[in-house]
Amino acid sequence: MEYAKSSLLAACLIVTASGLGWPARADDVPVAAPAGTASAAVAPADAASGEAASGDATPTGTAPIGTAPIGTALGPHLAVQSQAADNGPSPITFRLQYTGEAAYNAAGGIHDGGTYMNQILGQLHVDADKAFGWKGGSIVLEGFYENADSLDTQYVGAAQDPSLIDTSGVAMVRLYQAYYKQDIGDANVLFGIYDLETEFGSTRPMDVFFNGAYAWNTVLDQSGLNGPSTYPSTSLALRGHYQFNDQWSVQAAVLDGVPDSIKYPNITTVNINRDAGAMLIGEVDYEPTKTTKILAGYWDYTGQFPALNQTNAMGMPNQISGTSGGYIGGATRLYSQTARRGLDVFANIGIGTSATEQIDRSLNVGLTYTGLLDARPFDRLGFAVGIAHASNPYRAMQIAAGNGVETYETNFELTYRAPINRWLTIQPDIQYWVNPNMDPLLKNDLLFLVHFEISHVFGL
Repeated sequence: MEYAKSSLLAACLIVTASGLGWPARADDVPVAAPAGTASAAVAPADAASGEAASGDATPTGTAPIGTAPIGTALGPHLAVQSQAADNGPSPITFRLQYTGEAAYNAAGGIHDGGTYMNQILGQLHVDADKAFGWKGGSIVLEGFYENADSLDTQYVGAAQDPSLIDTSGVAMVRLYQAYYKQDIGDANVLFGIYDLETEFGSTRPMDVFFNGAYAWNTVLDQSGLNGPSTYPSTSLALRGHYQFNDQWSVQAAVLDGVPDSIKYPNITTVNINRDAGAMLIGEVDYEPTKTTKILAGYWDYTGQFPALNQTNAMGMPNQISGTSGGYIGGATRLYSQTARRGLDVFANIGIGTSATEQIDRSLNVGLTYTGLLDARPFDRLGFAVGIAHASNPYRAMQIAAGNGVETYETNFELTYRAPINRWLTIQPDIQYWVNPNMDPLLKNDLLFLVHFEISHVFGL
């Protein structure tokens, strides 16, 4: 089995090398989007995900550096991985995508070896204005299947997990997002099952990476009893957004405090009770130019959380009411090769409650170059570093249990995203961890991965 998986990885690498040698064909260049859509151009395989802004199709414009407009950056934990199905003339569109990841853990971590993960994603988008006459309204229904293989729990064992489609070894068929969104002047309201990460805590240069350290910030990603509302577990939410002007905007959301079920991770549930509580989050965004974005956010959980190193007379963990945290970050253009191509940088800091969380501080910083090669103006090259700090209570708990513990885990990721044509994208990726999961028993880890996506949008 290991030989078969290693052979699959080798085959994917050969296909990737061949694909990167293909120049962009005439039918691969962006095409004008239909009137009224969120994007002015649609790039191969990455429409509405930010890739539309990566080429030279509109030399008079400048690629925006923030996340895609609200409602267009949908998908499993990574904006570029799920193209919003709202860029066609039909009022009802359906997007179908198959994602595969062939990986080989070359050294370190839990153990070396190869695996293959795959996901099938379906997304239905309804323009309620065109379909029913509900001006400014839209409906999104999204679900996925994911197989049971896991890179992190079976091979790497890191706190900053290596894959954004990994479901920790649990096969899942589940509802991912289901919401109604309504524009009201300069405001926007959304209600339903919703992934926070599609709109909060990230900038477009970050969305090319796979490691969870660069999805938003690791402290937020690891918060809560079952994580925040993001892939694969999402919550019932009410989200509001207000655009003050071209530069300033604010958004806030209240969500079920425990997404889905901790005990039964493969089912979709809504938990509205006192112990689960709610999650509250707010963010302010400032975009002084089209190539610069600064953001700051704060979150708070109202539920009950077990303390890491505090026990009662019965030897059970003390319960703490609520946890909270915040983040600040941003991105900007360092060098422009053309108006649409160039080098962007991002950085984010997260800080959270140390009494209940393994990670209480995190930092990520990275570079993304769009269109480095003239023959491939839509390709993206990225390098990033993510650092996670183990909280003092977590280290004290490990020491009390007789375990060794390190203070930091550090991840390095190098990746290259190549849209080959309108339906295929290939992305080779290399990651390296120092002190995986802050566990001195786990050696530093080296991972090779090839990710690919096959997708199509159907007008209904």
